[in-house]
Amino acid sequence: MPDHVTTSVGGLSLWLEAPEAGTEDGSVLERARTAAEAAVRIGCTALWISEPDRDPATGRVPYEAYSLLGAMATYRYDLHLGVSADGGERRAPSILAKIVSGIDVISRGHGVLSLEADRADAADRLANWLEVARAVLEDDSPSFGGRFHSVAGAVNRPAPVQTGGVPLVVFLNGTGSAAGLVEVCARSADAVVVGHYAVREIVDSVAEWPGARSRPADRVAVLGKVRTSGASGTRIVDEVAAVRDAGGDGCLVGVAAPWSVELLEGMRPAW
Repeated sequence: MPDHVTTSVGGLSLWLEAPEAGTEDGSVLERARTAAEAAVRIGCTALWISEPDRDPATGRVPYEAYSLLGAMATYRYDLHLGVSADGGERRAPSILAKIVSGIDVISRGHGVLSLEADRADAADRLANWLEVARAVLEDDSPSFGGRFHSVAGAVNRPAPVQTGGVPLVVFLNGTGSAAGLVEVCARSADAVVVGHYAVREIVDSVAEWPGARSRPADRVAVLGKVRTSGASGTRIVDEVAAVRDAGGDGCLVGVAAPWSVELLEGMRPAW
């Protein structure tokens, strides 16, 4: 089994799952702050926020994920801050890179950029997205032409401040070990997130990939995700341990809205 990768988004993460569509609650920010403070207490390294669905009846959403994340960045918790990419991204990668750059600056170096891949034939698109996002994050005057997205002189100011650059994390949703997507992640991403049941499969696929990396780490980090909804504390602790035993470099622990963290604090899953 390969050694665990040291990555800024590895280890234990708290993942705030989206509330039901149409939920409106003026205490969203306060509850997110309470959750973040709990995450720090139990040793988490990152906080992930889900983007909620629109209520088909009213068209309303309880919050916009990156706006909430930006508000959280002002408190400057010692946590990396990202949006769980599991609902169909609606923004171009260049726009995401600009938004996350702002979060990185406000939080003094804790922004994370996440992208979603959920189809076996999306490898070319994912590669294009990663290249565009990285160009905007790191180049002085980024210009890149691609089949799906292009940028020309898209100056990004203020630039991110994070040492080593903003991590690019790919959520592989429902893809299994789709070879093309895994290859793109193995070459160009900093971390990949999969269901806890798929961690060993992806770890093995990454280990078998023979190509060269375009990122500083020797290999892409593999993160699992588990949910506390309807689960006992003991089961969640066991699932987190199983992710690590399978070779995972970290685990996102999902807490259902309204984000009561009593269960999480009670079981204190260790990494």
